[in-house]
Amino acid sequence: MTAPAPATPVALGTGPAPALEIRDLVVRYGRGRKARQAPPAIDGVSFDIMPGETLGLVGESGSGKSTIGKAVLGLQPPTAGTVRLHGQDITHMPLKQRSRQVADLRVVFQDPYSSLNPARTIGKTLVEPLRLMGVTGREALAKARSGLESVGLPGDAVDRYPAQFSGGQRQRIAIARALVCDPKVVVLDEPVSALDLSTQAQVLNLLADLRDQRGLAFLFIAHDLGVVRFLSQRTVVLYRGQVMETGPVDAVALAPRHPYTVALTSAAPVPRPAEQAARRAAREALGMGTAGTAQASATGCPFVPRCPLSTDVCVEQRPPLRRLDATLAACHHAERVPAR
Repeated sequence: MTAPAPATPVALGTGPAPALEIRDLVVRYGRGRKARQAPPAIDGVSFDIMPGETLGLVGESGSGKSTIGKAVLGLQPPTAGTVRLHGQDITHMPLKQRSRQVADLRVVFQDPYSSLNPARTIGKTLVEPLRLMGVTGREALAKARSGLESVGLPGDAVDRYPAQFSGGQRQRIAIARALVCDPKVVVLDEPVSALDLSTQAQVLNLLADLRDQRGLAFLFIAHDLGVVRFLSQRTVVLYRGQVMETGPVDAVALAPRHPYTVALTSAAPVPRPAEQAARRAAREALGMGTAGTAQASATGCPFVPRCPLSTDVCVEQRPPLRRLDATLAACHHAERVPAR
C-alpha cells in the first residue's frame, strides 16, 4: 500500500499570521472499529485563511465541504490534524469552553427559515450570543439594533418575529447574528443556495462589503464554483474529502488543471442555452463518468473511476498537490488536461 502524499497548505509564504489554519485534517464518522474501517470523510486537508480574505470550499454533494465546516466549529470532532484560530489550537476544545473563548468564530447556516427560532423576537435571537460574552441589558440591545442596521435592516426589527421577514431578510438577520459579537472568522455554509438569484446577489454583495469593512476572514462553503468566484479570492476544490485543486479562484475557474475541476465547471449552470449545451457537449466529449459510479481507489486518486485520463499509477499512488502555473493540482496527468 502506498502512503498518502503529505498535504500542502493552500497559503504559502511569509506575511501576516493566518486567521484560520487547518493542517492535515482527517475526519472519520462512527466510533471504534467501525470508524477505523470506514473511508475518511475528510482525508488530509490543509489550508490557511488570512484576515480580510475569503477562501471558497467547492465540490459536489458528499465531497466533505460541510464536514470541514463542522470540524472548524467543533460540531464534529476531527480524527487527526489541527484547527488553529489566530494561532490557538481549538481542535479538541470543548463546546462550553469555545462559547467563552472563541467569540472570534461564528457561522451563517444555509437555510434562513430553520436557522431562526420562530417563537423568539429578532432582538432576543441577536442578544443571546452577547449574553454568553457578558454583555446584557441596554448595551446588548443597542448592539443588536446596530447589527441589524449594518446589514440593511431597520433597528426596530428587534421587536419583530422571523415570520414577518422574507427569506433574504432572514439571511441578513442570520448574518447580523453572526457579526454582532464582532468575530474575526466566519464560516458561511451555503449561505445563498436557498435564495433566488436576485437575492443571492444582494446577500453576496453585502458579505463582500462587510468583509472589506471589518477585515473578516470567510470560509465560504458552496457547490457552485460561479458563486464561489463572486466572493472568494482563493478556492479549494474537494472530491471525496481530498483536495483536487487549489489556487486563485479565477485561475481555477477559467483554466482548471484537474479533470474533476473541468467536470465541475462544465456542469455549472449558465443562463445562456447555447453556452449550456456547449458545456454539456464538452463534458461528454471528455468521457467523464458520473458521481457514484464506482468505489474510489483506497490507495490512489479518488477520482480514478470517473477520470478519462487515469492509468495504473493513478490507482496505485495518491497524487501530491503540485504547482502547475497559478494553481496546485493533485493529478499525475494534469499536463494532459485539455485547455478550455
